[in-house]
Parts: sequence; C-alpha cells; structure tokens
Amino acid sequence: MKVNVFDTHVRTHDGRYLHFDVLIEGNDQGRANQFARDWMAERGLQGDDIEQSRCQFCHSEPAHPEVAAAISSKGYFIIPLQGC
Repeated sequence: MKVNVFDTHVRTHDGRYLHFDVLIEGNDQGRANQFARDWMAERGLQGDDIEQSRCQFCHSEPAHPEVAAAISSKGYFIIPLQGC
C-alpha cells in the first residue's frame, strides 16, 4: 500500500498549536482534513484553523505494516509531531 502524507497544522480553540501528519491512501485532501478533525475530536480538541499540504517529493511512500493496518481499519493513520 502506498500512502500520502498530509502535513497538518492546527490552532485549537484554546490557543494551542498542533502539528501532525495524516497518512491516507489516495490524494483526497478533504478526507485527510476530516480525518484530522475526527482524530482531534477523539481527544476532545476543536481546531479553529486547519492547514494541510501534501509534499510532492518525499511524502508518498510504501506503508509500514502498522500504518497499513490502521488505514485498512480506520481509513487513516496519524503521526503526532508537535503539541500533541
């Protein structure tokens, strides 16, 4: 399975800054954005402003088995990077 990585930056309602990657199959930024919101909601967080971009040169890669399993069951995998 090949995955695309959406680099995600969020300002929460309480002013926190979150940075994480959303890994999905395909290139549907709307789905990646919704998965980011879902993941945040599971943690009781609401974002005021979600910004995502897809790196064209280094963020499309074969999925690690753990990542592939999560994407198969939930549709996405999150890599927390900053403030998570």
